[in-house]
Amino acid sequence: MKSKQSGVKFSIILFSVIILGVSAWFTKAQANELPKHDKSVVHANA
Repeated sequence: MKSKQSGVKFSIILFSVIILGVSAWFTKAQANELPKHDKSVVHANA
């Protein structure tokens, strides 16, 4: 039971890290495509 619970916790942490990494990469990719002054608009939509 205990090992299963820690495995679930690890999966949640790993999933969160992947989501954060993907969202950060996506934001960076969008920022590179758009002019610099549109960066605040991207943040408002996110």
